Amino acid sequence: MMTSLVSSIIEFLTVNPHVAYLAVFLLALSESIPILGAVVPGTAVILALSALVPSGVLLLWPLLVAATLGAVAGDGLSFWLGHRYHREILGFWPFNRHPELIQRSEDFFKRHGAKSVFLARFIPGVRAFIPLFAGILGMAVSRFYAVNVVSALAWAPSHILSGVLLGATFSILGATAKPLSILLVVLLATGWALLHIVRLTLRRGVPYFIDVLGRLQRWAGTHDTRLSRSLTHLLDPSRPEARTLALSAVLLVGAAWLFLGILEDVVTGDPLLLADSAIYRALQDLRTAPGDAVMIAITELGDTKVVMAVTIV
Repeated sequence: MMTSLVSSIIEFLTVNPHVAYLAVFLLALSESIPILGAVVPGTAVILALSALVPSGVLLLWPLLVAATLGAVAGDGLSFWLGHRYHREILGFWPFNRHPELIQRSEDFFKRHGAKSVFLARFIPGVRAFIPLFAGILGMAVSRFYAVNVVSALAWAPSHILSGVLLGATFSILGATAKPLSILLVVLLATGWALLHIVRLTLRRGVPYFIDVLGRLQRWAGTHDTRLSRSLTHLLDPSRPEARTLALSAVLLVGAAWLFLGILEDVVTGDPLLLADSAIYRALQDLRTAPGDAVMIAITELGDTKVVMAVTIV
């Protein structure tokens, strides 16, 4: 299923290569737009499209031109926003939801000056905010565009040629190249999604959890019930072991609940089981002899003899 989907995409791009060039332009542009650049996986998609150059699906020079023009246009748009609206734009949504990133970007620009426009092009996070601050803090237009164009001329080949090298490497593998490349794209996309989910959870979940604990502590201090006394005892700063035991109990109960829930889904043939089977079949389509050898070697690391040797050491 996954193999046929990727094959269909490649066939479409072979007939309509201008769509890929336009996509590279827009992705390179989006990477320089504040907030949007942190959400859109532009680099990963640009690398994936560049990997199609050795097979003749796409041409090198149009990709380089599209990536360069998109990078210049994106930084230029961000600079114009800062030059036009000054610090007022930082009070608008979604800028006002990321004060720590804005402060880090401003400090970076003040520390490096004009060089920051070039350096930030290769640094995730601050990359999309530096041109904005260049406009806000009054950097000369001619100086900004000189550094902007030079940085784009360095950034575009570093990404495009890396993708071409990756595609050439996979083409050497022959018949195993396609399933391995598809598996690599899936792993990169999954890793990117998990990274952003974890970062979002830590950024939003931890402060929310601390706020909930504070509210519980205040409520327990104003009530005299068995529950409030238990909460006061549990949240007492001088008794950290009580919180550790409580957290361990919650994790244990949560893990048991999750396990039993999955077990119920397996027994009843829930859609979760169908999704699991679909993923299994998709991975089976991507199997190759070299890949099997690597997976077997990894599995053997859990062999009894290996574990005993490591334990003894």
